[in-house]
Amino acid sequence: MKRVLFVDDEPQVLQGLRTSLYARRKEWDMHFAAGGAQAMELMRASHFDVLVTDLRMPSVNGTALVAWTRTNSPDTIRVVLSGYADDEQSGQLVSIAHRYLSKPCEPMQLEECVDRCLATRGLIQSDELRTRLGSVGTLPPMPATFAALQLALTDPTIDSRKIAAIVQKDTAIAAKVLQACNSAFFRLPRRVASIQQAVSYLGLSTVRSMVLSAELFSTGQSVCAALNLGQLQRHAFSVAAVARSLSRDIDRADEAFLAGLLHDVGFLLLGRLFKDQMQLALEASAAGMALAEAEHKYVGVDHGTAGAYLLGLWGLPFEVVEAVAQHEDPTPMAGPSPNAPNTIRVAHALLSVIRPSDLPPYEQSAPIMDNDELRGIGIPSSWESLLEQTGALLDAQEAA
Repeated sequence: MKRVLFVDDEPQVLQGLRTSLYARRKEWDMHFAAGGAQAMELMRASHFDVLVTDLRMPSVNGTALVAWTRTNSPDTIRVVLSGYADDEQSGQLVSIAHRYLSKPCEPMQLEECVDRCLATRGLIQSDELRTRLGSVGTLPPMPATFAALQLALTDPTIDSRKIAAIVQKDTAIAAKVLQACNSAFFRLPRRVASIQQAVSYLGLSTVRSMVLSAELFSTGQSVCAALNLGQLQRHAFSVAAVARSLSRDIDRADEAFLAGLLHDVGFLLLGRLFKDQMQLALEASAAGMALAEAEHKYVGVDHGTAGAYLLGLWGLPFEVVEAVAQHEDPTPMAGPSPNAPNTIRVAHALLSVIRPSDLPPYEQSAPIMDNDELRGIGIPSSWESLLEQTGALLDAQEAA
């Protein structure tokens, strides 16, 4: 049975949680701590899968408890439940908490959050892998884009549109901005997958604080030598642009773009945490071994699953997490309209034909898709017309 620890310094709040969550007692082994100090005692005595804590508490507050948990129980998923967070605390929690829920929080919303956290945790079966992956608060950004963003943010006349144009080209920073925007730190009434909307909503001062924070975006984290970050970045952006062009409506287009941008984010994660093992895996893949087979042999997990795990912890949209987890699966899912996983598959297949030299050497070329297969996933265009459209899109992108 999954173990969940709820922490609050107000007895009536804890009692309210006990009452509202009583129906889940056969699914969750729930414990309730009256403050951060008691929570630490319970966590020293036994392991918990999910921590849900209030923020403002005397003695040991929520920020301190979450930071302590990341160090001492890194595979515990960390959720903050609070009605208050100032700018400084928000900046700290973005890098150490996985989720943030606002008070008052409807029981159904809290239950859904815990359920999603537990489902995300189930993506990784190895306790050791969960511990190492769970200790990560940020991903290593692309140094060139990071520098460009820092420079742009020093311009007092810069607007959100120009910032978004820079942010959306960088997988790591885009993931962090979306993580923050989709949390309740900033009280957004609906989830967003558009980087333009996210940057506009957060405001330039918040983005500036996030980017300039060494804790959030450290340029000192290297990855294994086989990963060409510039090539990986260009490939991700091309997949994102093509995937967006295949979507029929705005919401799905935003999801497809974000999923395409982040579909290889697991490379950054594993290339940083398992540098030597990933080097061996990528060399084996370049020599002919299937990429997923090589990753499981040398690392213990494939980059799609690892990336989806982290993005799921951060609370990014389910469709994006699903697409990242499944993007190496060659079998498309039938449906009346193209979803994010399918648009990534088709985009990758198109790019394999149009720009095979742009593919990283460890990426497998995707098979050509026939017209019946395309119609089965909601894309009415023929393969030949998609090749023409994608070629024109890439040419326009280069000319811009």
